[in-house]
Amino acid sequence: MTRTERCTTLQDLAHIVAATNTANGWSDDFTIAQIPERIALIHSEVSEASRERNRRKRARELGDVQIRTLHLCELIDPGRIGWFVMRCSCLPDRRPLLPVRLFLRATRPIQDLYLHTIISAALEIYRKTGHNEFCGLLLDKLLDLIDRVNLLLLAELPAGTTPTDLILEINSVNATRGHRHGGLRC
Repeated sequence: MTRTERCTTLQDLAHIVAATNTANGWSDDFTIAQIPERIALIHSEVSEASRERNRRKRARELGDVQIRTLHLCELIDPGRIGWFVMRCSCLPDRRPLLPVRLFLRATRPIQDLYLHTIISAALEIYRKTGHNEFCGLLLDKLLDLIDRVNLLLLAELPAGTTPTDLILEINSVNATRGHRHGGLRC
C-alpha cells in the first residue's frame, strides 16, 4: 500500500465505508430515531473487542468499531466529518512508543471501559439535547471515540499495519458479503 493510500482522509474513509454499507442495505431508510440503535451496535463491537485476547482478532474488532462509527457519522450528517477534524485529516499511523503500547495492552479492561464511557456520553447527547443542537455535539463525541480506538489499534496492530489499512481491508471484505450480511438486523 502506498503512502497516499494510507493517508486517506477520515472523510474519505467515512465515505468509502458508507458506500459499502449502503450497498449492503445498512443505510436503508435511516432516520435520526435510529441513532440509539446504531450506538448500541458500536457498543456491541466494543464488547466483542473486550473479549478478545488475541491481538490480531482484537484489532479486527476495533476496526469494526471504527467502521460502524464512521458510518454513523456519515448517516447523521454526510460529509461533515471533514469540518470537525482540525488536528489531522487522516487517522494517525505512528505507533506509540513501546512502553505506551505495553501499558495500553496491560490496561485493556480500563481502556475498554473508557470506550464504553464515550459511547454512553454519545447516547446521552442524543437523549438530552434538542434536535437542532445534537448533530454537532454527537459528531464531536463520535470523533473522540474514533481517536481513542485509533490509539488502541496502534497498540494492537503489528508493525507496518496502520488503522487505515485495517479499515480498508475490513471494508473490502464487507463489500463481498452482500446485502445485510446474511440478514442480520441493524
